[in-house]
Formats: sequence, C-alpha cells, structure tokens
Amino acid sequence: MAQVAKPLTILVVALWANIAWAGPLDEMALDRWAKLKEAERYQLNVAEKYWREKKYKVAGDEYEKFLKLYENSEGAPFAQLKWAHCQVEQRKLNAAIKDGYQTLLDYFPDSPEAPLAAMLIGRTQRAAGDIKLAKKAYSKAITTYPKHLAAVLSRADLADIAEQEKDTPTRMALLQELTFNVERKGPTIEPCTHAARDLTQLAFTTGNFEEGMKALETTTKKEDSLPAALMHEQIGRLPIIISQLTGSMDEATRKLGTKLADAAAGWLKTQAVEGLADEKRRAKAVDTWYKVAEVRRAARQPEEQKKVYEEMSAALPGDDTLLGALAQWHKENKQADAARAIYGKFKDVAEGQHQIAHSYSEEKQYDKSGDLYRKLALSDTKNAPRWSGASAQAYRLGGKPDEAIKIYQELLQTDTARAGEYHFQIAETLYYANRWKEAITAYRGTDRFPHNYQHMAMANRQLKQFDEAIALYRQIMAASEPTASWALYQIGVTQEQAGKTEDAIKSFKQVCDRFPKSQEGSQAHAHLNQKYKITVTLGGAKD
Repeated sequence: MAQVAKPLTILVVALWANIAWAGPLDEMALDRWAKLKEAERYQLNVAEKYWREKKYKVAGDEYEKFLKLYENSEGAPFAQLKWAHCQVEQRKLNAAIKDGYQTLLDYFPDSPEAPLAAMLIGRTQRAAGDIKLAKKAYSKAITTYPKHLAAVLSRADLADIAEQEKDTPTRMALLQELTFNVERKGPTIEPCTHAARDLTQLAFTTGNFEEGMKALETTTKKEDSLPAALMHEQIGRLPIIISQLTGSMDEATRKLGTKLADAAAGWLKTQAVEGLADEKRRAKAVDTWYKVAEVRRAARQPEEQKKVYEEMSAALPGDDTLLGALAQWHKENKQADAARAIYGKFKDVAEGQHQIAHSYSEEKQYDKSGDLYRKLALSDTKNAPRWSGASAQAYRLGGKPDEAIKIYQELLQTDTARAGEYHFQIAETLYYANRWKEAITAYRGTDRFPHNYQHMAMANRQLKQFDEAIALYRQIMAASEPTASWALYQIGVTQEQAGKTEDAIKSFKQVCDRFPKSQEGSQAHAHLNQKYKITVTLGGAKD
C-alpha cells in the first residue's frame, strides 16, 4: 500500500472537496431520513458521529452493522456509500471499489447514491494508479447518468487525466462539453466555470483566440469586465500565454503567439474605440486601450507597442499618464533623451521635471539629477522640501556628501517638522562616505534605534575601537529582542577582529545556545565548525 499513499492523499483531498459542495450527493435527504425507523436513525447517527470525528474504522464498523440489521432500509444505500468512504480513508482501495461502491451499484442501482458511487469507482481506481480502468469507469458513469452531477465530475476528472497524458484533442472535447453543454445550476456551476477557464487558456495556447473568447464569455457576462478577465493572470492569462508562445525556440509556436497577439489586440482596440463614444464607459475604454499595448509588449513587439501609444496620444492629447507610458517605452528601449523630451511636455510641469531628474539618476548622471532637483525646489516652492531631499540624495549617490549635507542642513531650518529625518540623513550620508568619527557623532543625535546603534558600532569597528562597538551591541541586545541574536553574533565577530579568540568562541557558542532557531544560530554553528573545528548542537550541547 505504500506505493499508493501519495496519490491516495491527493484523492482524498479532491474527493471530499468535490463532495462538500455537491451537497445532497453525499447526504441523505430529509424526506428519506423521515422514512427511517427510530432504531435505524439511531444506528446511522452513531456511525455518522464517528465519521465526523474521523474515526474511520469505527465508523465503517457501525455502517456495516446498519447494513446487516437493516439491509432493506431506505438508509441502506447511504450506509453502503459511507462504508466505502471509510475504506478509502483507511487506504483500502480495492475493498472500497469492490465491496463498497460496486456493491452499491449492484444492489441499489436506482438509489440517489448510485451515480456518485459510479463516479467514485473511477476516482478510486485513479488513486490506485490504474488509469485505464479509471477512464472506463468514468465513461460508464457518464453514459449511465448523463444528466447527473456525477457525469459532470467524471468529465472534469477525465479532462484532468487528458491534460496529464498530454492528450489535447480529448481534453479540448471534454472541456467544450462542460463549458457549452452543461446547464450551470447549483453544484454544477463551479466545475463548469473551472472548465470554461481551462478551455479559454487551452484555446489561447493553441492560438485560437475566438474559441478562447467564446469560452471566457460564459464566465464573464458584463461586457466591460471581459478585457480585465482576458488579461487576468488566473482567468484568461493572455499576456502570460502570449509571452510563452512568442518566447519559444520553435518557429511554429512563435507564429501561433503572434497570431494570438494580433487577434487579441484587434479585439481589445475595437472594444476601446466603441467605449470612447460613451462618456460613462470612457475611463474603462481608455484602460482597455492600454491593454492593447500590454499585449504587444507580451508579444515582444516593441514597435507595435509604440504605435499603440502614439495612436492613443493622437486620440487623447495632453494626457500625462499616456505621455508617461510613451516615455517609459523610450526608456526601456534605450532612448533616454527621447523619453526626457516627452516628460518635458507634461501638463504637470513639476512632475515632468521630476521624471527627467529621476531618469538622470537611473543613468547615474547624479550631478544633472541633483542640479535639476535644486532648480525644481526653487520653482515649485509648495513641494520644495521633497525636491530638495531628492537633490541631496542624488548628490549623495554621486559621491558628493558635502553638497548633500549642506542641503539637509538647509532643510533643518526650513522644514523643522521633519528635523529628525534630516538629522538621520546627515548621519547616513557621513556613514556611507566612510567618515566614521563624524558619523558616530551624528548618529548620537538620532532616534532610529537600533539602526543608529548598529551603524555606530560598525563605524567604531572601522576605527578599531572594538570595546566601544561591543558595548553598543550589548545595548542592542538588552533593548531590541528582534535583533538580539544578530547583535550577539556581531559581538563574536568583533572579538575575533580584535584578536580575542577565546572570547569570540564563547560568544558564538552563546549564539548557538540562546538562539538555536535563528539565522545567526546557524551561522555561528557553521563558523565554529569550519574555522575552529568545534562541533556543538544548536541549543548549546557538545556532540
């Protein structure tokens, strides 16, 4: 039985997930309960109690007792079904099939439980690894009970098997039946909706946009919601599928991707243009038009993507969001100067200048970025602190700490409400400029614990002031529990740097002892073993 343990686990999860929403398929209707004698109800309730408690062997014995005592009862087929379920839970698959589900079909072929038993024969055989028999059982359930939910579940399972066997024609046919031929009502809604989404994605994968949309429309009724569903990564998955197809090494597959992209872009543009004429739909129509560009990007068609933005710009002049998208396209295609020219056309002049300055930073032209932000702070006085801060950051990244500090000092005078932030940024600037003594002094005036203490300790280590660093790490340990393991490990590293090997070893052992489940515990354990050939267990005990 060990060989079927894994598939059986999968079976049980899928089985009860399906039955749970199937409702009456795995329950006995109230009118049938009413037909039971008092003794029958009592015995069945005893079995059900153990079933709910997951005591499957005991529950199976109680269902079997019911069958022996009341074999002609209205509840007999239900007890037979649940007995078989108990065998499945105990991994007795052959017993569940032959003595459970099949016996139910033989003795109670017209019972409400019979269709479910027919389907479950297939599912249990599948769990046992006998796919050939499982497929026959599913097909028989479909033929015998064509209008029943069991037939729907059987088709869904067969479609899943076909996917695993890479049998696309069979899977396509089954998904089409579930999508278009089954009435979606009550418990059939979920499997049919799932099948429709699978069919949508399968059709797209084969380059058939029309078939995919036909399936998608059965799950997304509102016209305005279709574009969103089409692009959704869990529903239509169109961009993902297009990207996979056009990125293939196989030329024929790439052509399928291009064909799919062309069809999708055409459909989306039509929806967008039609929607623009209706003021109520205009916002969604514009969003749909952006999706055309997204399709072209997924298809690795940058020039077509650019054309979309240019067409949109002609139809929607003066839209900063659209100009930003076009500028981003130029940036992604290594045309930074063209992107900056577009940013210069923004209605929101300050935002346009911000994007230009940011683009310089992206190219590591920090002086240009810093100078532009400085000018922006003078022209957009309302947001001057924001732009001045961005200017200081650019100079800092460009290796000009003094210029950055000068700006932060100006901000201390003009934006006193955020003085703490500027003090901290001055300290950070000095630290990353390797000006250790000045950084230590600056950090003392900040309130960003434990970050400030961590950097002060490292600065002291750079100055070979190891005792001062260790004292700071001990303060971190005492006041910041989340970083205590890190601080203790750093103490060991610092002692090692200071040449105090015995103290370092002691500290690393303390990390293993006090913080065995932490990342630092693992690091200390490995360090002791690799450098000092000392083996300890995480938790402190010696091997």
